[in-house]
This record gives sequence, structure tokens and C-alpha cells, in this order.
Amino acid sequence: AEIPNHQFISPLQVKPCKGADKVRALCYNSKSEEVAVISINSYIHCWNARTMKQLMSKRLPHTLENCCIAPDEEYQLYAVGSKSHTDLLDSRTLQSVRKIPSRHSGCGIRSVSFKGNILTIGTGTGLLLFWDLRANKCLESTMNSNRAVQIKAGRGWVDRDDGFMDGVSKYSPAIYTHCYDSSGTRLFAAGGPLQNSTMGNY
Repeated sequence: AEIPNHQFISPLQVKPCKGADKVRALCYNSKSEEVAVISINSYIHCWNARTMKQLMSKRLPHTLENCCIAPDEEYQLYAVGSKSHTDLLDSRTLQSVRKIPSRHSGCGIRSVSFKGNILTIGTGTGLLLFWDLRANKCLESTMNSNRAVQIKAGRGWVDRDDGFMDGVSKYSPAIYTHCYDSSGTRLFAAGGPLQNSTMGNY
């Protein structure tokens, strides 16, 4: 078997993010040529990607566990996932335009992405949810119009040692990242345990 070869590069620039505690996630908006950053102290910061100058900062609508961000250049939005909501922000002003509550309390939003007019939301309980930007509601099943479409992650793998979740046998991996292929018909998702002390993957 061929041994993989890895290269390490040094950063071209290192810039402190003013007003940030710790940087939690970032994304690049190619339409505005900006880098948007969310920090653990519940702020969003925008940077000019060419000059690497910080342009503005704004407090996020929800303050707990803001941990993921994605841009939508067509609708000029940023989606930010928190413990109980996905917030849609106007990418030009950073004003909140919609607060999408999680359908499952306390699950936490762990990943967000846009594909066309669909916002896909990955949760801390292994669910993928789908929000229709045009209709401003969750996608609904064609068989049961009151039932939201969702995909449940498989069981994945978790190290079930003596301290595993205080003896809880049921485990659902958090969806930490997901993305579509270029056709929009296939969806990749990956993740693992929410608990820092637990080892596993999905």
C-alpha cells in the first residue's frame, strides 16, 4: 500500500480578529470577496479578503454554541447555527432576517450549507433537516404534508468504554459537516460524538 504524503505550509498572513474571543468557524463569500468569521463570544466579523482588513463586527442573535456558518451568494445570506436556532443574516448588513428554530429541542445545530433554494441543517442528534428559502418553511413529505423531511444518520462508531455517556446505550452522532456533490443529488455527511471525552466517528 502506498504511504500518503502530506505537505505543511506556513500562513501568508496572521491577523488577530478584533472583538473575538476564540474563532469557531469561518467561510468565504466570493460575491463580496469577504471572509466571515464567528467567534465563541457570539459575534460575527467580516474581513475584506483582498486587504485582510476587518470591516465590521456584530453580535449574533443567539448567544449559545454558535459553531457553524455558511454563505449563500444568490440570496446574499449567511446561515449561522447555534444551540437552538439557525439564524439567517443579510450578508451586506449582518442584520437578522429570519430565526429558524430547531424542530428538536436541545439538539444543537452543528453544520449548515446552501444548495439552490435549500438550506440543509446538520444537528447534534444525527438529523439532517431541510429549509426551503422560497417557502420559508421546512420541506414537507409529499405523503404527509404535516411531516418535515429529515434524514437520520446511521449509528456510526463510538468507543463504548466504562465511562461512555454514564451508561447510556443509545448513541446518535452529531453531523459536524456535510456537503452536496455538483449535481445536488448526493449528500455527504460526517461527524461523531458531541462529548469531548468520547471517541468515535460517523
